[in-house]
Amino acid sequence: MNFFQFLQTRVFLRNFAASVVITVILAALVLWMLKGYTHHGEAVTVPSLLGLMPNQLNQLETIDNFDVIIVDSVYDARLPKGSVAIQDPLPGSKVKMNRKIYLTLVSTLPEKVAMPNLIDLTLRQAKATLETYGLRLGEVKYVPDIAQNAVLGQSYQGHPIPPGQIILKGSGIELKVGQSVGSGRVQIPFLLGKTRDEALRLLGDHYLTLGDETYEDDAEPETARVYSQSPSYVKGMLINAGQTVSLVFRDPEKFDFDEYLNLMIADTLDVTVESQ
Repeated sequence: MNFFQFLQTRVFLRNFAASVVITVILAALVLWMLKGYTHHGEAVTVPSLLGLMPNQLNQLETIDNFDVIIVDSVYDARLPKGSVAIQDPLPGSKVKMNRKIYLTLVSTLPEKVAMPNLIDLTLRQAKATLETYGLRLGEVKYVPDIAQNAVLGQSYQGHPIPPGQIILKGSGIELKVGQSVGSGRVQIPFLLGKTRDEALRLLGDHYLTLGDETYEDDAEPETARVYSQSPSYVKGMLINAGQTVSLVFRDPEKFDFDEYLNLMIADTLDVTVESQ
């Protein structure tokens, strides 16, 4: 009996059929077990953990469906310290049960950076550099110097800060900028109703320097708004670049700035001064 004749015997056909049946049964059993192990076809929705504190995570009813892992921290002054800032996967995603959720929390302290060297940069370049390092442009003081609009000094909290010194991100850096004597005159900006930060930014844009500051109504510098300025704003009036402008602040919770500004705008913005 040759090989091809053997393939036609009952013994071979019976054994072959049995092996096929057993193989199908084993394959079906393995697939069924894998489906149960991997939860194939089952999906759960990822809850939003953003803004929650770590001790609040366990209070969520659906958190047991996931494996939560804290992997990093970032500083963000706008968010509560210690809360969840970033999560992966994102809220609303469909994933399998027991999926890992990676969390990034808001650190309690800002990151630190090395103070850059701003000396001899223009004010525009210095501001861009500070933003790159995560720092803020603070008060700008103009001093007579041949180096027009160049940074002559950099300070932090009133003290000179050398390049390379470690400082917290978000810190405000004060700059001393050169202003050529007799280089020109500028329009004084309208500062009434502005916050301190807004007023400082406008003064810097107009090459002017902040003078005396007065706070009435026990106003806080962070929330106070400008009540009066000296020199006063007059449409068309020019003053020397680098001149100081003194400001008086009041608390917007105790003073109606909307009505006040309507009156002041009507009284001052229509007044013109002949060019000098």
